[in-house]
Amino acid sequence: MIGRIVSTKMQKTVAVLVERIAKHRLYKKTYSQSKRYLVDDPIGVNMGDLVEIVKVKPISRNKHWRIVKVVGKNLEEITEEKLKAAAEKVIAEVMPEEKTEEPSVVSHQPEEKANEKQKKSRKRKEKSDS
Repeated sequence: MIGRIVSTKMQKTVAVLVERIAKHRLYKKTYSQSKRYLVDDPIGVNMGDLVEIVKVKPISRNKHWRIVKVVGKNLEEITEEKLKAAAEKVIAEVMPEEKTEEPSVVSHQPEEKANEKQKKSRKRKEKSDS
């Protein structure tokens, strides 16, 4: 059987997810089934690797499988890295990084005029409240 490694948190043991596509007998609809196996890891594999496993005599209560060989490396991670690199390159071409100084925001009115406007608005509010 061939499966993908989903957990490497245990010592000398990995969890392998084996997926298969089945067809319903009556309704003829295809669906995917997955099963997770605890597998002995004498090789030392990484997360996401594709491995081939075979049935062996029981090693422990739940561990009855052993990794024979690594079929493929983590393709998802490799393709994700390539896509990120390509996206960064395209973004750099479209939006070049230029440092521009933003003009500082300065009020053109002197402080006295601003204070007078506030006083007038307070007076108007007081009149409307009365």
